Amino acid sequence: MTAVVAHSRSRALAVLLALVCALVCAVALPACSRDEAAEPAPDDAREQPATNPDPSSDPEADPDVAGTTLRVLAGSEIKDMLPILEDAQAELGITVELTYQGTLDGTETVMAGEGDFDATWFPSNAYMTLFDEKSALVSEEASIMRTPVVLGVKRDRAAELGWDEKSPTWAEVVDAAASGEFAYGMSSPVSSNSGFSALVELATAISGTGAAITAADVDVVASDLTRFAQGQALTSGSSGWLMEAYDKDSSAVDGVFNYESLILQDPDLVEVIPQDGVITADYPLTLLSGRGEKVEAAYGALVDYLRRDDVQQRIADETHRRTDATTPDDERMVFEIPFPNRLATVRALLSSWVSEVRKPANMVFQIDTSGSMGGERLDALKAALLSLTETGADGTAALLTFQPREMIRFVEFASGIKSEKDLVVGEDGNLADVSSYVNDLSALGGTALYGTLQHALELAAQTRADDNVTSVVLFSDGENTDAPGIDGFAQWYEANEAVQGIPVYAILFGEASADEMGRLAELTGGRVFDAGDGDLTAAFKEIRGYL
Repeated sequence: MTAVVAHSRSRALAVLLALVCALVCAVALPACSRDEAAEPAPDDAREQPATNPDPSSDPEADPDVAGTTLRVLAGSEIKDMLPILEDAQAELGITVELTYQGTLDGTETVMAGEGDFDATWFPSNAYMTLFDEKSALVSEEASIMRTPVVLGVKRDRAAELGWDEKSPTWAEVVDAAASGEFAYGMSSPVSSNSGFSALVELATAISGTGAAITAADVDVVASDLTRFAQGQALTSGSSGWLMEAYDKDSSAVDGVFNYESLILQDPDLVEVIPQDGVITADYPLTLLSGRGEKVEAAYGALVDYLRRDDVQQRIADETHRRTDATTPDDERMVFEIPFPNRLATVRALLSSWVSEVRKPANMVFQIDTSGSMGGERLDALKAALLSLTETGADGTAALLTFQPREMIRFVEFASGIKSEKDLVVGEDGNLADVSSYVNDLSALGGTALYGTLQHALELAAQTRADDNVTSVVLFSDGENTDAPGIDGFAQWYEANEAVQGIPVYAILFGEASADEMGRLAELTGGRVFDAGDGDLTAAFKEIRGYL
């Protein structure tokens, strides 16, 4: 969370009163919007003394926003805006509290009236417009910057494919992925706006209708989506982490689907914009309804600051996004693909992707049930795992549950391995066996973390294949108590090629070592998810975007 503070300022609103005689008609001046300048007052009117010299006594004056807090639910993509927000402290008098959540599930949170937020700042409100609740829950929105979701291809591969000279169609991208000529990375469409936009771009283009995709079109394009999915070799739950993983080791892929602003930051990537169109994120800062005068004024002050000419130029320079300060000469032309106009279409497309189209997940859950996990901690762990079996969940939450074709392996450990369970989710999606296993977990013993992690990685390697996405999820609430330690594990890992490239996603909880979990994630190409506040369910659901 980041706080941004700035000096208050008031927007002057002049109410001009003119005396009229019988032969002169009354003249009314139009009101000004945030983007319009007020017309100059007549000279004689300007010479009149102010009727309200004290702004505090003027009922039309904006309230003093100094000290006002603006709580914003935002996409993690705007983290690169933090320096600009921090510099706003010199000019505004507000505090901006940022809480990060994915665009789709964050939108559903707000539309359900959950959370105490004053505003949102997602890459796009396109998904939000599909909800009937939007008109009642949203007061105002203002686009701050723009960036299309495009394809970044390694310079040499772009030349080999001919995409550096002539942009391919989406159908040509599908053919290249299906034939093995083009391997790519893409974030999860369920949790990340860039991945979701890329999926909509593809599905709409190959539907061939020339219009927004419909639920009926989803079945028609499913086979081409499946062919496209064969080329995915890197996945992620967020756009930023996708680029981090690519920058760390790009050997597995030829390119990535992501925001233009991120692609342009890598000099080794060539920006490729498919001929038949893309979707542009416009980052609308959105005020929610009924938040009070001071919050509304704070929102207005922040929007005015961010849309100021010099700040728009700074955003363009520092984040590589398109703004009002960029010109057609600075931007590559794009054809804009229409967004689906029905919520049912979005959900049908996402459901098809996770349950039928994408490569199935091959997951090993290494679960600590040592003695320290007794009581509330074990209850929280069970609740978090069971949340991934809730087949009756609504919206995107239903897509975070375990899906048909996925393989789930549990390795329960304490001083050693306590139990193992292999489960494959059938076409009917029945997860009763998973629920039964989780409910039987019990707490007892020490914490042989790294020895059992070696076993979990070996299990994962046994079933790793080009047609699945393999990973290990490590959960522990304490520090390792048995040999080997982190150093011994690192030596073992570097000597075992079979397990290399399998990411370990570690959940930081309880007394687990943040330093060791960070080192483990760095070593294996995984990531640490902080559940230090005790919200294990949120951590497990976030991880699902990476599996």
